[in-house]
Amino acid sequence: MPQHTLARAATPAVAFLATALPPAASATGQEPADPAGAPQDSLAPNPFAGFETHRLGNGVKVWFKRLPGAPNVSVSAGVPAGADADPPGREQLAHFTEHMLFSDRDGRTEQEIKDAIEGLGGERNGLTFADHTWYYVNIAREHGLFAIEWLAGILAPHPMDPELVERGRQPVENELEARPRQLFDHLRTALNPSWLVPPGFWEREFGIENDRQPFPDFWKSLRRITPEDLRGFYDRHYAPGAMTVTIVGDLDRDRAVGVAERTFGALPPRPVNRLQASVEDPGRRKVTYPWAFRPNVRYVSRHKLFGASAENLLTALFVRDLLNRRLNQRLRFGERKAVYGVRTVLVMRGAAAFLEFNSRIDRDDYGFATGVIDEEKDFLRRASLDPARFEADRAAVVERLRASNRTAESLNLWTARYFYEPDVFTDFPDVLSFYRDLTQERVAAFADHLFDPSRQVLTVTRSRPVGQGVLAVALVALAWITLRVLGHLLTRPIRMKGLRYIGRFRLPAVLRAAYALATMAVVLVLARLSFAAHDWVVSGWIQSFHSYWFQAACNVVLFVLLLAASGLIVASAPRRILLFDDHARIKSRAWRSRILEPGEIAEISIRRFRSIWLTREVFRGPPLAFGLVRPGIYIRPATGRSYFFRSRDYPTSPSHTPVSRSISATSSRRSASSAATSSRPAPR
Repeated sequence: MPQHTLARAATPAVAFLATALPPAASATGQEPADPAGAPQDSLAPNPFAGFETHRLGNGVKVWFKRLPGAPNVSVSAGVPAGADADPPGREQLAHFTEHMLFSDRDGRTEQEIKDAIEGLGGERNGLTFADHTWYYVNIAREHGLFAIEWLAGILAPHPMDPELVERGRQPVENELEARPRQLFDHLRTALNPSWLVPPGFWEREFGIENDRQPFPDFWKSLRRITPEDLRGFYDRHYAPGAMTVTIVGDLDRDRAVGVAERTFGALPPRPVNRLQASVEDPGRRKVTYPWAFRPNVRYVSRHKLFGASAENLLTALFVRDLLNRRLNQRLRFGERKAVYGVRTVLVMRGAAAFLEFNSRIDRDDYGFATGVIDEEKDFLRRASLDPARFEADRAAVVERLRASNRTAESLNLWTARYFYEPDVFTDFPDVLSFYRDLTQERVAAFADHLFDPSRQVLTVTRSRPVGQGVLAVALVALAWITLRVLGHLLTRPIRMKGLRYIGRFRLPAVLRAAYALATMAVVLVLARLSFAAHDWVVSGWIQSFHSYWFQAACNVVLFVLLLAASGLIVASAPRRILLFDDHARIKSRAWRSRILEPGEIAEISIRRFRSIWLTREVFRGPPLAFGLVRPGIYIRPATGRSYFFRSRDYPTSPSHTPVSRSISATSSRRSASSAATSSRPAPR
């Protein structure tokens, strides 16, 4: 049984069957020419007129629309709770509940329940969105009353039998492609804690907080969901008082409402529990200018609405359809074809909504196209369109709306996309009459609020002025220059005079691999922190500057800092010991070296595993040897890091090590030199 889930999508309502409910202008802008001479009021009936609202005894709201002559009947039932209502750690609970409502009941299997509709040529499904869940049946007119009864059985309380829950878990896992996490999944989760991931669009622009992990473990959360969780979610959010049932088709009103009363009205009443998600207006405009390898300019302008009323949402739909028409006429089908199309959509999520303009603009026509978009918005804000032009455009939008909503399915889909919030839409609105009665002044009062600059989120993605090959060469050259400069700054000339011994630290293969992995982990964490800081700085500041070269310079600085920090980490690994007449030098893997004067060494000894690895000495510096089979040399300076290592010379006692002999000789020479100096008269 295929299911469709849109949990926490950036556009939770728009993504559902975008082509099934076309707006007044198509997404690609293919608007028919003006119906020259067409009458203002078509003789075709208004498909939105005649919706009736009935309240059943238990609180279920029923919208009924008789559609004479319609061959199909469409029945739907929705509740205003979706993926946003999932408790933390129980992600996909709303989706799982949707699946379980189609499971076995009343002695019939899921297959038999499905075939009861599909065997009659009908279709049915359930859809889980971020803020609501919607179930529907589309079937031939003669089976419409049965469809009402069938859907009521789906929404009726289910026992959530443990055996059925276990059987129903696998289809959800298959749909989500959920599986036990493996190495890279754990790594991604570890590197992306919630405090490190910047807030998403809905949280940043509306204050809708997300208290879940950025990458939920759907496999684990689905395994955690119990029958009690499913029953609890159903009891909380599927109360009859929150349920909206919509019936559209050529059915007798009394019989259809009677069947709804007998079936949906029999659902046991319960208190309505609503997810309280408040929204907050940050009160500022946000503009970003990212750059990408693309042949054109991607223009996305979002205009936010907070706690919009039914009238405001309907006006937003009209503005959407009107601008879809006008912008595509001017930019797609006009003399100057600057775009392939301008797509204007309304996206809703709970009390939050935004109107979005989305287009791909030819690079040479960007100024012209954005000027047209701003001009059209200004026309609406000032009510300055020519009255005859406004009337003609409104009439065309109304007729397009009338023509695209003549079927029962198309009308019912409005409840899935826009009219699902019972506190906002108590009655099914007559959209066509609302459009027809709108005046420029009413639109202007709304548009002035909608298009206020403080409520705009604008993203303009431009084409990079340099090619991919040039950028790759530049990055390689930058990395090479950075490492060369870093090496020059860290390298100090070493006089080889007086060199008595060179020993390479001989790390066991296991220890070498462990430290290599540890170094990689440190570099990876450092890189992740750097990328997080980069994201915060870039999205919050750098991308607000409309200059590729300024952004590139900032990114170069961040890249150099990350590369230099990584180089310092790699350079800190000791690799050799060099013994001179007057000092010892610990040479690092890359450039750095540490000088140890004889007086700075507090201890030099031969030790084994237990005296290093099982004591506090292990914290003075990562050991370079195990000391299990053969002992190792231990050097402890008075301050700083200590060294436990093996070299090619096998030590039997501290005095037998080249290090000890060299340091002892150096100390003796220094003592003799000091005594000779003290016997001479002091210089004047």
